[in-house]
Amino acid sequence: MPNIRRTLLVATAITAAPGTQAVPIYQSNQVTLYMEGYLTAHMVNSFGDTSMQNGASRIRIGLNVPAYDQWDTGFNVEWGVNAINSAGNVVIQGDQQAALGETQLSLYLRQGHGFAKHPKWGEFSAGKQWGVYYEVTYITDWYNVSGGLASGTYALGTDGGVTGTGRADSALAWRKSWETEAGEFKIGVQYAAHVADLEINVDLGPDLEVECPIGDCEYGISHGIAAVYHANIGDGFFIGAAYNRVKLDIQTDDGLVFDTSSGERVLIDSNYPIGASSNDWTTALGMFYGKEAFAKGFYGAAVFQRSQNNELAPAGSVMGVDNFFDAKGSESFLSYTWGKDNCYSVYGGHNYLVSDDPEFDAALVDANRYKLAQYYLGFQYRWNERVRLYWENGYDDSNAVARQQYDSFMAVGFRIDI
Repeated sequence: MPNIRRTLLVATAITAAPGTQAVPIYQSNQVTLYMEGYLTAHMVNSFGDTSMQNGASRIRIGLNVPAYDQWDTGFNVEWGVNAINSAGNVVIQGDQQAALGETQLSLYLRQGHGFAKHPKWGEFSAGKQWGVYYEVTYITDWYNVSGGLASGTYALGTDGGVTGTGRADSALAWRKSWETEAGEFKIGVQYAAHVADLEINVDLGPDLEVECPIGDCEYGISHGIAAVYHANIGDGFFIGAAYNRVKLDIQTDDGLVFDTSSGERVLIDSNYPIGASSNDWTTALGMFYGKEAFAKGFYGAAVFQRSQNNELAPAGSVMGVDNFFDAKGSESFLSYTWGKDNCYSVYGGHNYLVSDDPEFDAALVDANRYKLAQYYLGFQYRWNERVRLYWENGYDDSNAVARQQYDSFMAVGFRIDI
């Protein structure tokens, strides 16, 4: 990077893939404004259908302002982009005509935070940002199409914002690293007082549904901590551990029970007790050897996690009010890169997540546990420093519970970096 201040800013976010370069929009002695991101899309065959799908395209705007006494301040704002297809489903029901005007969000917020960074005091950040938990789990999150399913990062089928494990919502974080001749040690701590309502609507029995009133069931204060060590051994050895906990409150005496036997939801009880308050926590251990994913030579990474109430079974797969479950899982990502300008890469790995919760397992409608199992093999060709083409194949070995959401797939796609 030709500008030191910009290098410091880019280093605050580890979401950029290896080789990604920021493009300066404006530079002076007082301020640096930059942009980075990429556009990606793929043709995917899955669930018996072939379609072109949006990838994880994104665009980020960052501002870096040097302050007094070696402080650097600024902000990062990042949006996800559905550039290939933003159309919603066409709805034809009764005398309603096709709802052709309905669309999904073409642009949505991924991150938005401010920061202040100092060589001695570390980095302070506030807002929607990568959680400190991701300091460990990012090491296997390099697939072009899938991945990131079993580390506890993207909890409850979301971006992990409400739990603080992924792109943490409304979070305060502090990170600090220490350089030594043997390597680098880094710690991160995080606090979020964000409260989000839980929309719980679960089958209670045949033709019965129970719902938690808005405001009664919620996520509360969360805390996270991570510690990693990157040793100067060979091409580099990394080991790290992370823990995240959030209060989970689904306690109410005013549960709403609906009769659905007529095809409509008819309220029959507004005082149904729900008592499943607990904590949502997850812990991860990760390690890798190599320079970085898709760098020259070999890169191998693995993450192992255990969690409580950090996963959510598909709707209708379990009897009862609560389809949160305790889990254990693992992820891996391996790549080998060679050729002129490191243009060829073969990569693969797995995601494996199973329920570790006897009470939940006993309430399952199908199978005796939740099991998600996917195995990947892919090839990537880096056409130049900003354009890459890829093929990725996923073999799904999930059981009947998880297979409602996951399937084997074959995909070909492209990615263009800014």
